[in-house]
Amino acid sequence: MPPADERNRSPMTIETERPRTGAATGRRDLSASQAFMCAFDQGDDTFGAFGPRNIVTAGWRLRGELDLTTLQAALDDVAARHEGLRTLIVRDEGEPYGRVHPPSPVDLTVSELTPAGDAADRERRAHEFLNEVEGDSRCDITRMPLLRASLGRFGADDAVLVLVTHHTVSDAWSIHVVLRDIAICYANRRGFAEPTLPAMRQYGEHASWEQRALGDKSAVAAREYWKAKLDGAKFVTVPTDRVRRPDTRPSYAVHRFAFDKELFTATNALAKSMRCSSFMVLYACYLLFLHRRTGVRDILATTFMSGRAAPEFHETVGLFFNLVPIRVDVSGCVTFRDLVSKTRATLFEAMSYELPFREVLAQAAPDLMSPYGDPHGVVITFEVNHYPQTLDEELVGDLRYSGLRRRLISDTDTSEIPSGSLWDFDLDPAGEMLGVVKFNSLEFDESSILSMLAEYRDLLRAGLASPDSELFGSGTGAVSPAT
Repeated sequence: MPPADERNRSPMTIETERPRTGAATGRRDLSASQAFMCAFDQGDDTFGAFGPRNIVTAGWRLRGELDLTTLQAALDDVAARHEGLRTLIVRDEGEPYGRVHPPSPVDLTVSELTPAGDAADRERRAHEFLNEVEGDSRCDITRMPLLRASLGRFGADDAVLVLVTHHTVSDAWSIHVVLRDIAICYANRRGFAEPTLPAMRQYGEHASWEQRALGDKSAVAAREYWKAKLDGAKFVTVPTDRVRRPDTRPSYAVHRFAFDKELFTATNALAKSMRCSSFMVLYACYLLFLHRRTGVRDILATTFMSGRAAPEFHETVGLFFNLVPIRVDVSGCVTFRDLVSKTRATLFEAMSYELPFREVLAQAAPDLMSPYGDPHGVVITFEVNHYPQTLDEELVGDLRYSGLRRRLISDTDTSEIPSGSLWDFDLDPAGEMLGVVKFNSLEFDESSILSMLAEYRDLLRAGLASPDSELFGSGTGAVSPAT
């Protein structure tokens, strides 16, 4: 996601009351993101949006003498602090709504890891443990709180903490806030006065704020924008290796990879020269990839944005992410620079007029979502990680935390997504471009995923090396104009 100073202020940003905390229980209106999740409800709790495998996971190394009793208390503190972690979506009583439950103990599972020889061995084993937890985790949405913790210990002073939440109650940003709060609560319980927990808003307040914001004049203008922008559009699908059977439970796998540092450096350099973000450069290349794969020139694709337009909710735990449609007609783009420029302008527009996806759908043509039901193809969502990088090699109290960010171990059994496939890039400030492709292995062979990534990488390398050369090389001409 582009840095905050590159984004126009969203029409959803309005004045809010003072931050406050609390542990109130009761009925809550759903947020737009939760309502979006309900749109992908499979009607049961075995798979799909409300299935036990639609989870969010992240892991950290913890170094220092660890007190398990205090860690359990800190986990419970955070579950009590954030009502979002205790909110169940009730779907069987007419219109869905949220039910906030009282605080209850968090499940903490402790495992002993075989001590490894050197630091590299331990780091590899830490990542394997994270994958194992993610592969084995099932999050029952009928049990509170919807937060699980697994601790793998190399010894008394070296451990791996993996947090798991159901995706209906959090997102990638939220789980980093959860860990930060756990670290602070742990330190405070160990007798350290600093740091202190920041002021925060409850997730239910966000849902109420959102409803008020949707009546704002700028939201009206945003609806008009999307109605015109999406006229006649359909999402582009990428052909699969096998026809999807709607009555078959998906089997999600994940392929993790790293592009070389030269691509990382060149992406940042072109972005800087064009006064845009690296995300915009990568997304432009993704649109080129879609054109090459499908032949479509008027491309409607998707990306995720954080959904946290109002800074008052940056410390809130809950489901915020927003699916945003991006429509770019690549016709007539002669060079890669042309394509980046056109993509940049479109993304800035989308950010300026960002609305909850449910509101966008209300303005769109009736068959906009029909490609999601295509048994011969999938909608791929492309994103660059947008969450605060918290506790990376930081000492909080008497424990040092470091994120397991450089995940390169692929897996044939991983958490699910409600539909389609996901390409997720992470631009590590250390100088690496890391990535994840999550896909249904009943639809794609891994060899096909590798082929697509190789094609994308080659397109990116060529575009960065010669941004002012013709897109397909000398003599091949521009992207053909639409007929």
